[in-house]
Amino acid sequence: MLLGKISGSVTTKGFDFIAEARIKKNQYVAVKNFEGKWILAYVHTIIKYSSRTVGKAKVIGYRDSRGFLRPLTIPFEPGTPVFTADEDLIKRTLGLKDDGLYVGLLSGYHIKVALPTKHIVTKHVAILAKTGTGKSYVAGVMLEELAEKKIPVVVIDPHGEYSSLVRENKRENEVRLMNVFGIEPKSYKKQVQIYDMSNLKLNTKLTTDEILDMLPAKISSTQRGLLYAAIKNLEGHDYTLRDIIEEVGSFETQTKWNLISLLEILERTHLFSANPTKPQELVKKGKITIVDLKEAQPEIQQMVVMKIVKDLFYARKLGKIPEFFLVLEEAHNFCPERGFGEVSSSKILRTIASEGRKFGLGLCVISQRPAKVDKNVLSQCSTQIILKVTNPNDVKAIMDSVEGIGFGAKEDIKDLPIGTAMVVGVTEQPLFVDIRVRRSEHGGESVKIDKKKEVAEPDVLAFATRFSEDDIKKEFKGIEEIRFINYPVWKVRGTLKNEEIEFYVDGVTGELIYEKNGNMKYSRGLRTLLELSPSQRAIVLYLIKHRFSSPDKISNDLKMLLSNVDANLKVLIKNGMVSSDGHIFRSNFNIDIPDNPEELKIKYELVNKERDGEFLEFMVSTDYVRKIGEVFSIKIDEIVSVYLPYWLISHKNSKYLINALNNRLELEKSKMISQLVGDVK
Repeated sequence: MLLGKISGSVTTKGFDFIAEARIKKNQYVAVKNFEGKWILAYVHTIIKYSSRTVGKAKVIGYRDSRGFLRPLTIPFEPGTPVFTADEDLIKRTLGLKDDGLYVGLLSGYHIKVALPTKHIVTKHVAILAKTGTGKSYVAGVMLEELAEKKIPVVVIDPHGEYSSLVRENKRENEVRLMNVFGIEPKSYKKQVQIYDMSNLKLNTKLTTDEILDMLPAKISSTQRGLLYAAIKNLEGHDYTLRDIIEEVGSFETQTKWNLISLLEILERTHLFSANPTKPQELVKKGKITIVDLKEAQPEIQQMVVMKIVKDLFYARKLGKIPEFFLVLEEAHNFCPERGFGEVSSSKILRTIASEGRKFGLGLCVISQRPAKVDKNVLSQCSTQIILKVTNPNDVKAIMDSVEGIGFGAKEDIKDLPIGTAMVVGVTEQPLFVDIRVRRSEHGGESVKIDKKKEVAEPDVLAFATRFSEDDIKKEFKGIEEIRFINYPVWKVRGTLKNEEIEFYVDGVTGELIYEKNGNMKYSRGLRTLLELSPSQRAIVLYLIKHRFSSPDKISNDLKMLLSNVDANLKVLIKNGMVSSDGHIFRSNFNIDIPDNPEELKIKYELVNKERDGEFLEFMVSTDYVRKIGEVFSIKIDEIVSVYLPYWLISHKNSKYLINALNNRLELEKSKMISQLVGDVK
């Protein structure tokens, strides 16, 4: 269709034409050059006079025989006809492909815009918009497309918006539009896994630099030295935050107290565990992992992001996890521009922005305040999806950090209608895209999903019950009441001298459970040993092994400061665990632990089963279990909860516990259970 003819001055970059038909802003037009090639251009400005309408067009160019975009080298002649560009010419010249992440239609056309998957995932993306203009909606569209391509994604979700991916879109006004975009409602429930503050645990083995980044206040150089010394003493051990606190506490200096107070603030967050959420759990092929932080304060959110992202980055560098895409919502809170302050997560996010693509880690930053996002991060984003932005500072930040965007785009960004985005960096020319509706439900404006209703209660891992209720009633006469009890046990898997080791820890007493001649056996004194500080525990174990020693030899063999050895020996003598004649020190500690780790196995069958009966709560933590590995020099790889089956019977106002594996009455445990039975639930 003829739109008009070129008039006035003409350059190789653009031209004016007098419209002879209705034209629209951002409309694509085609003009033949002197060689007969069709050149693509678009209308960026329309001026209406009383007697005529003038369109101002910017030249895009044409594709040569090798597929390269070529600019116009000789200006058009005035009077050259200007035509409506057909869809094939638009797609070919802009380089639009059918395969990729389908985000919407080219504005004003029925041409699908699919962002090239490799370009998006291996390079960084920014989604920028003012509040309420659809940035989270666009991010949801991208997540759906990544799920379709089975690409692993980790989403940092400060407001709990993205868990709605598990539900298909049922909004009538959006369902009606799905035919236009060629899609259907869909749930991504099978591909989504959600971690929140209840099931997300960070690795408690923190480096000095990580602790310094996380502390809520600055510390003095002396306190910094104490922290370095404490962690130096713990090198070679799988230490915890509690171990660091106890190690700092063993120093004889008054400056330690403020440092201990700050470290205890970190400990009270309950974020850290010796059995943390592993990078391999967060990054899985075909899975979208949502880290829902809506219940955490901003400072806690920043700490979580710092530690998780750092662990993911180094796991990816070492090839322990596949290539993945990291989506960071509210990026201005996690990597703020330096003038707005430094937060604990700033440093690692700057590193990922500059180095992540080398290792197959793509980053997507989403923000409603581009001016507050670290410029080093924003400028590393090769693709920008920009929705309506009106704040002058934010518009300036976009113009300063985005390549391939002309000065005229400044007003375009301010005038973008809701639902339309300017996409920069995928093609040589900015694209205006009408974002498609979502297949799944959008969570930004609706009540958050109750995950407990979405996910069935999981099975539990337990030892298979060998003796039934009827068996117990036949064996024990006069039973007044019988109840099935699931007794908590930690199952631990690790390696010792390159050999796999498995052992079990009583989830109530903290002692080892093992099997001998068909009977359940329990260690003695282990919990007392494990309650000592790491230095005290090392000294006691050393004295048990060597029978006696001097402080100088202990210091030399354990690579521990002599002053630290002396201070800990005083505490151990005071508690009666060590004795001395003033020169030689001996252990008084009474402990009964199997010498051979191979003796710690339980041979009964473990099965997954539905939750039934009553459950006792765990009373010892995985941090405690991790310390047991040190006693045997076992490198712990996995800690999981399992349950031992017991029958609790009432007879003559007394309660007795019968092991459902071997039908044995356990009198000592029966006394303890009688006191705990009120807590069974």
